[in-house]
Amino acid sequence: MAIRPPFNQQMTPEFFQSFYWYKIELQDICRRYQLPSYGTKAELTDYIIQFLEGIPVANIQAKRKNRRKNPTGKSLSAEQITPATKLLDSGFSFNQEARTFFCRYFDVAHFSFKKSMAIKMREVEEMGDTEATVQDLIDVFAESKVSLSSNREEQTYQWNRFVKDFNNDPQSKLFAQPMKVAAILWKEVRQSNRDKIYQTSLIKDYAREIEGYRK
Repeated sequence: MAIRPPFNQQMTPEFFQSFYWYKIELQDICRRYQLPSYGTKAELTDYIIQFLEGIPVANIQAKRKNRRKNPTGKSLSAEQITPATKLLDSGFSFNQEARTFFCRYFDVAHFSFKKSMAIKMREVEEMGDTEATVQDLIDVFAESKVSLSSNREEQTYQWNRFVKDFNNDPQSKLFAQPMKVAAILWKEVRQSNRDKIYQTSLIKDYAREIEGYRK
């Protein structure tokens, strides 16, 4: 298995995508090469792939801009947020003030933002939908209108879930370097048409590939 080298602009898109990159690393790469650096992991990855494909930096445009601040640069307080509050250019953001508003709105002690809400917010930013309001997020939260299964950003978390499930499997304790074993198994799964999830049966299916890491 190849060890991930430092990023360089001579990489092929395929080679770049064969490794796992943290979001902060992707942002650093984008800033270093003057690419758009605001967005999700999937969006940042797209900018870098375009760059590696030879598209001029000037032609690589941001899919969306950060428009969650109002013209004064101030965020909204919980008391200022209502269902009619615009999502763009108003100061609304997914912060503690918004969480407090949703606690009060749904009459719950604790509130956690759903991924579907974040997806909706990104769609609003990408489309520049200045008519979208907090009510749209309430609808998404209550009715689960947004599908996560085909969302590209959701797919970037598959590796994280794969590693977590592998580490929770008692079988992972049989290996001296469990992260390397997880990476080998993930590579095999990623390059196949198997479901991109960890299953104990993978240890048997790819026993030859990981045999050298057994304790």
